Amino acid sequence: MKLKYDFVINRVANSLVAVPVGETKGFSGYIKLNETGAFIFEKLKKDVSKEEITDSLLSEFDGCTRPQAEKTVDNFLEKLKAADMLL
Repeated sequence: MKLKYDFVINRVANSLVAVPVGETKGFSGYIKLNETGAFIFEKLKKDVSKEEITDSLLSEFDGCTRPQAEKTVDNFLEKLKAADMLL
């Protein structure tokens, strides 16, 4: 899976936001992210599996357990699917 639109992630007033660039057809605005969300968003710029995202989280964030990483990825992907942002 991967993001349907191209985004850039910027820090604005101590917040991370994903802003669409290029052809967005139907999406306008921005998405506020935390550090974990921004990390997952970056992974989704390329076609990647849920397992690959989970493994990357475990490698990147110390102290994260597999069940925590899986739950975080599942919750984040569900929100993106509900917003029709994934291919």
